[in-house]
Amino acid sequence: MELESYRERYLTHTQIQQNGALSNLGDGIPITTHGIDTRPIAWPGNGFQTEAVHVLTVKPGEESDQYAYDMAEEAMVCFKGKGQVFLRGQWLDLEPGDVAYFPATTERAVRNTAESQDDFVLVTAISPPQFDLYEASGFYDPVNKVMNFEAINYAKINTQRVQYPPNNEMAFHDSHPEVRAWNLDNDDIRRGGALFNAFYGGTLTGLVQGGENSASMLLVLFAGYGTGATGFNFACMTPGMTADIHTHPVSDECVVNWWGGDQVWLGDRWLTTESYDCSLAPRGVRHGAFVPKDSAPVFLVGGLAAPPQLDLLINSGYYQDGKFTRPPFTRLAVD
Repeated sequence: MELESYRERYLTHTQIQQNGALSNLGDGIPITTHGIDTRPIAWPGNGFQTEAVHVLTVKPGEESDQYAYDMAEEAMVCFKGKGQVFLRGQWLDLEPGDVAYFPATTERAVRNTAESQDDFVLVTAISPPQFDLYEASGFYDPVNKVMNFEAINYAKINTQRVQYPPNNEMAFHDSHPEVRAWNLDNDDIRRGGALFNAFYGGTLTGLVQGGENSASMLLVLFAGYGTGATGFNFACMTPGMTADIHTHPVSDECVVNWWGGDQVWLGDRWLTTESYDCSLAPRGVRHGAFVPKDSAPVFLVGGLAAPPQLDLLINSGYYQDGKFTRPPFTRLAVD
């Protein structure tokens, strides 16, 4: 019962801001954004201030409105199924593990082909949050400029979890090489966006350590690759590995168990997690992880944070005096 009492659906936004909470990619109140079924996971409705993490479900034959944000950028991580995103003026294929990055002001859309047999599921991060996305559902009051927490708390307690197939689909892909971040320069990425992949980025040592086959964490979205307000880090942790218990001074972070589970430290206790669980760690909330030695051999974990965590990057070797160097892209080894 202790684990259930720490779930996001039973906590207020103030409690989450103080001590974090556990959520799941199958949780979130159903709303509609740009014509697509959406469920907010980490957002102003549960205490996040610097980013909003949503799960989008695009059914076969569906296509979103085309839209852009003048203030906010967006990152889309493909989680399940296959589909397409409108990026850099063209429709591009996106598969699980791929990440589409959209700078502010750039036009974007998502769609799933009518021939598809599966839903196209994306985990997106919007930084900073767009409050008007929650107005139609009654969760944001534009007159008083406040979130409607009474309605939010009622809705999330009564929302049923979506059950996803228990298999990992995320992998490395290199389709559309002409728009992949590793084939573009940083200025081009800042202007028009790019396709990234969770398994390909700059190595970051120090936070994740131990285990028989210790693998570095990858920096996927950060200023060294020309991205802005949203950071995305990704790691494959093996039995015996740990992620140090730490906090971030100014960054809200949603850490996702993309595949597998571990022991996570969140706020003031250890909690047992499983695939698709999310650790909600607003700024200042302590969080970390430990993978028991008798765990399954592969645990994929990655955090979406805004703003990108300079406290991690400042000693990365890629930062000096306010400037970043671009690290070489490295493929993440998955046993």
